[in-house]
Amino acid sequence: MRNSSYKPLEVARMLGLSKEMLLTYERDGKIPPCNRDESGNRYYAHEDIEVIRDAVGVRPKLENPPVIIAVFNMKGGVGKSTISSNLAWRTAETGYRTLAIDSDPQGHMTTSLGQEPGSFQKTLLQMLIPDLMRHTASVSEVRCEITPNLHLVPANLSMCSLNLLLFQQPEREYRLRRSVEEIRTHGIYDLIVIDSPPSYDLTSLNILLAADFLLAPVKLDGNSFYGLEYLFDSIRDINMTYRYSIPTIAITANHYNNSYSVSRQILEGLQHNYAPYITRTVVRQDVNFDKANALRQPIFVTSSSSKGSRDMESLTAEVLEMILGHKH
Repeated sequence: MRNSSYKPLEVARMLGLSKEMLLTYERDGKIPPCNRDESGNRYYAHEDIEVIRDAVGVRPKLENPPVIIAVFNMKGGVGKSTISSNLAWRTAETGYRTLAIDSDPQGHMTTSLGQEPGSFQKTLLQMLIPDLMRHTASVSEVRCEITPNLHLVPANLSMCSLNLLLFQQPEREYRLRRSVEEIRTHGIYDLIVIDSPPSYDLTSLNILLAADFLLAPVKLDGNSFYGLEYLFDSIRDINMTYRYSIPTIAITANHYNNSYSVSRQILEGLQHNYAPYITRTVVRQDVNFDKANALRQPIFVTSSSSKGSRDMESLTAEVLEMILGHKH
């Protein structure tokens, strides 16, 4: 993935400072001097921003981290991988130590974050399924670094057997929850963002039983309501069977086009029928998402001023607002 660079104003906005204050800190020697390109323009890299956060004490914190965000919908083609990869990228930019977990064998989150799925020998499978020596891999053995603040547990086609292997394990529904608890003891991450497969199987059940926050993207087409009805039926079944209720559930309208009457009508229907769950942010249809996916980069890298980038920034801020307002 191409390294991102940030202008002083962008960095100041990320850190909640004024540009003048950022430059004052630099002049006073409180933070290292910024980089300059061939034209003499000032810029910062990911590494520089993390140094500044620690130097001036503006790193955000959560109570009882990590908070587990499952980007989930049993219906395929709704934009889960695009939403989850950009959400993970933006939370990391915001200062939260973020772990992205790709649980879909197709590896779309992995490719969206600039990685080649087939190049990895270890995936989520090795974290959940013990080897012949009864050893399960730790997150440090599986993850790769995307940025200093963003790590990825990748996925590839070797995970196609995960459901079958989970079925053979004791307490098979709780393998991911136990793995997360292990991560929690080390205090490495603030947030874990999981891209879920478009199905309801043992992998999905593991994700739902570990989730603190379920974010369901809904593509505004004729099948939107059918997918949500099935999702909420499954959540009710889990509540009855496992006595577990996901603390926060949010639905995000995705791929919205105001010029299409069907898009407006479906959004109105969602807002009427699922009012307690619908996010304020509506993610608009934007060809820049396709461009970013083709280039295997987040939209924040390829098209930082696009409407899609602005919508994902708004959605990330809203998700964090809900998390900070919810006590775990």
